[in-house]
Amino acid sequence: MDGKAIKGRRGDDMSARFIVDLIQNLGIAATAVGLVMGYFEYLRQGRQRRAEKYFELVRDFSKFDAILDLLRTDSPALKKLKPWQRERFLGFYEDLALLINSNLIQEHLAFYTFGYWLDVAWNSKNFWEDQKNREDSYWFLLRQLHFRMEAQRDRYKAFVERHDRRESFGSVRRTFRF
Repeated sequence: MDGKAIKGRRGDDMSARFIVDLIQNLGIAATAVGLVMGYFEYLRQGRQRRAEKYFELVRDFSKFDAILDLLRTDSPALKKLKPWQRERFLGFYEDLALLINSNLIQEHLAFYTFGYWLDVAWNSKNFWEDQKNREDSYWFLLRQLHFRMEAQRDRYKAFVERHDRRESFGSVRRTFRF
């Protein structure tokens, strides 16, 4: 064999090796891009599910308008609520506590949206048939949620005061009852 033939084979081997390496590197890069895109899609879907759950909670909470109207003035008519009505209202807050504990809804958002009415119900003289009922072990999650909210009240109040300006939220209409 002459020198040109050997040189040609080596060149063919080098170009074939280059092509194989290039294909492998492209495959690795495509896999890495796919993993990164999959991760970001996973995060996006998680946020989307949490948002859907939040709006579902807001819709569910609107079912308690009659109770909220009575709570607004701590009406004596609260004493006439049927036990199942009271339990359903308080059960909503226990579900909310579970969602907060499992990080499906952010604590500050839950307190901002639903905390006012929890505080009003907790301190109502007419809502509880017997004040001892609040201390019943049946309402453990409710009590825990209320105490967590109380412990962070000053922090949230400072946050709201700091951001409760027109330039903070533009012309967005407040949709929560306060």
